[in-house]
Amino acid sequence: TITTKMSFSGFGKDQFTPASGFAAMQGASNSKTFVPGKTLNYGSGHVGKRRAMTEEEYFNDDEEGEENDSYQKGPDSPGDASDDSDDPLDAFMAGIEKEIVKETKEKISTVEEKLKEKGTRDDIDNEDVQESYFRYMEENPNAGVINEEDDLVDYDSDGNPIMQRKKIIDPLPPIDHSEMSYEAFERNFYVPHKDIESLTADQVEELRHKLGIKVSGLSPPHPVSSFAHFGFDEALLGAIRKSEYTQPTPIQAQGIPVALSGRDMIGIAKTGSGKTAAFLWPMLVHIMDQRELQKGDGPIGLILAPTRELSQQIYHECKKFGKVYNINVVCAYGGGSMWEQSKACQEGAEIIVATPGRLIDLVKKKVTNLTRVTYLVYDEADRMFDMGFEAQVRSIADHVRPDRQTLLFSATFRKRVEKLARDILADPVRVVQGEVGEANEDVTQIVEVLPLGPAKWTWLMRRLVGFTSEGSVLIFVTRKTNSEELAANLKAKDFE
Repeated sequence: TITTKMSFSGFGKDQFTPASGFAAMQGASNSKTFVPGKTLNYGSGHVGKRRAMTEEEYFNDDEEGEENDSYQKGPDSPGDASDDSDDPLDAFMAGIEKEIVKETKEKISTVEEKLKEKGTRDDIDNEDVQESYFRYMEENPNAGVINEEDDLVDYDSDGNPIMQRKKIIDPLPPIDHSEMSYEAFERNFYVPHKDIESLTADQVEELRHKLGIKVSGLSPPHPVSSFAHFGFDEALLGAIRKSEYTQPTPIQAQGIPVALSGRDMIGIAKTGSGKTAAFLWPMLVHIMDQRELQKGDGPIGLILAPTRELSQQIYHECKKFGKVYNINVVCAYGGGSMWEQSKACQEGAEIIVATPGRLIDLVKKKVTNLTRVTYLVYDEADRMFDMGFEAQVRSIADHVRPDRQTLLFSATFRKRVEKLARDILADPVRVVQGEVGEANEDVTQIVEVLPLGPAKWTWLMRRLVGFTSEGSVLIFVTRKTNSEELAANLKAKDFE
């Protein structure tokens, strides 16, 4: 049973109070003429009728109502401050109200932010290219400043710049050849032509003097004077004629008989002397005498070059003459795609042209191996040493079978190259075109020594018109900054 005690105050003009609350209502319900309002002693004339408001009162009604129409708690009402315990329902509703207020504020702030963003202009409010450049220069005052000390290059005894390699490549680990089983192979394919074989010692010396070559070593073969003297088959001779070779160059006339004889050789010749063909044509004959490659076999001929440019140049020559015998060639160099080079090696290649560093990487990754290499060539060995490849070059030579045929070509024959030749070559024949370290006879050299300063520029301006009328002009300077300065000055003088 719930008993409710109700108390009303302040209602209406007469401030009614029912006689006894619930009892009055119970008594009224027993009456035959029960009318709500009248029976409870408050007249209907005082309920539901309000005075007509003026226009000003109507519009101010909401604000006044919030202040004046709020419910006033009675002193004995359940919600009185004397009741300290909170109603759970009221607390729950209060929490919901707080959440609604919070969400509303967040939505309002989001809308305000979008309105602010919508009102911005990137070309005015954000920094442009020029402003960002000035800010960058303030933060980095040394940006673009060339440090002369960083541009310095070390030079060797011959005046050539010493290249510094950023990546350090470890040499191949040593290998015990006594535990390896190698197949036997033929080295000597040279059958001297009867016209060459019949030459006397004086005639041989006269021919060598005419070619401008010097030969040393144990019983070297005679030089030749025609491609027919090499004994090549018709297919290779046809490819040679197609490449517009007319007669052998001096290094080819003496070097090819040495290489076809299976002898190790040191060839010292200038660039453009035809030494690539001098080791390539005998290599093709050497490869064709051996059995075909099986799956997992490495190359038969290996050519090492110091730079990517030279290796690509040799590769194109190998491709041109190798297609005569359907020989596959792979060019492996740093900076190229390792995946493509690895795939080509795994498919099988009789000849690999490579730089030392990339070849070591391929061998370490077990992409290829040097087990079947019987013909090894080092081209421009002096450049490899200048670039710091000495340890790598020696480790590759140590990984190839000891009874291989090795050919070493170099433009110069310094002590380090000579020591390498002694270590990796067996009883070599040394062929020198011209004098070791001498100037190129095909170039006319005129030397003029000038003082420092503007004298060089004055000298150049007096002669440059004459130089350009004869052909192209190549000017060497010390540093990159000097080249840029000189180029700008020449352009200002209307030189292209």
